Amino acid sequence: MVTIYDIAKKSGYSPTTVSKALNDYPDISASTKMKIRAIAREMGYTPNSSARALATSKSWLIGILYNEDQGLGIRHPHFSEIIEKFKERIEEAGYELIFIGKRIGERHNSVYEHCLYRGVDAVFIVNHPEVEGLQDLINSRIPCVASEPVPGEVPCVLSDNVDGAKKAVDYLFSLGHKRVAHIAGPLSSAASQERIMGYKMSVQAHNTDYGEGIIEAADQFNFKSGYEAMQRLLDMHQAPTAVFCSSDVLACGAIAAARERGLYVPEDISIIGFDDIEIAAYVVPGLTTVRQNRAEIGQTCAEILLKMLDGRNTKPKTVRIPTRLIIRNSCRRYIE
Repeated sequence: MVTIYDIAKKSGYSPTTVSKALNDYPDISASTKMKIRAIAREMGYTPNSSARALATSKSWLIGILYNEDQGLGIRHPHFSEIIEKFKERIEEAGYELIFIGKRIGERHNSVYEHCLYRGVDAVFIVNHPEVEGLQDLINSRIPCVASEPVPGEVPCVLSDNVDGAKKAVDYLFSLGHKRVAHIAGPLSSAASQERIMGYKMSVQAHNTDYGEGIIEAADQFNFKSGYEAMQRLLDMHQAPTAVFCSSDVLACGAIAAARERGLYVPEDISIIGFDDIEIAAYVVPGLTTVRQNRAEIGQTCAEILLKMLDGRNTKPKTVRIPTRLIIRNSCRRYIE
């Protein structure tokens, strides 16, 4: 089996330099890393994870903490793309990902205990799980980054939810709608609260007679909850002419509920979503929505965490990633 000592002998570099180059240490130049890695490939070198962990005093494992409540399964396209882009950058730096659960074998554990058991070097909090041990993890020395606001001193990379929601609702008012409602996500979600804020800002700026807004909160970010919330809006004495939904999946449920009542989208009612997941372009009608830059969120989270692992970027901060309104066919000008 080829070792770092064999590579050192052939390359002329010291074993320490070879080890640092293979483990992507920042004090080794890019050209030196390239030369050493080329020789390692040529010699058929396969790194041993246990040996690397002993040599570097690191596990080279990054924990993923993910909440599957609120209808946000791991296959949800918004979060899966964030995780995928995060994974690409983390793996480039030589790390592997593991999901942090609530059990180890038959034993129940807090997420913090699980992180200690696995010996992870850092944790990516994808969304905000209300789970045992979260605050212990945040208060520990394990570096964390999050893609949703979490309590404590943790860097966060978020979409500009407030501005994105305001742009969506401003667009509906620009089409002449006078009564614009909002199907919010679960009120426990920080993203839902920010989108409610953006919605209210727009409603208040347009001097409506419903200054606090017309809001129906969904139980979960899923089709059924969007459908049920839309039914409640349509049961109102004065139903809305346009609806801004806190996610595309909620919007799809809202469209189904409108159709069941004999309403056409956008002829009878206009609907806007939030996320711009793939299905938004293919539903009928094509869904006008707010696009989140999921790739940039995932990559930025990875870059921040890598800097923290290198001892840099020690001051927690929140990074806001701009959103963009994508206009398709689910909205039209309101005609009284």
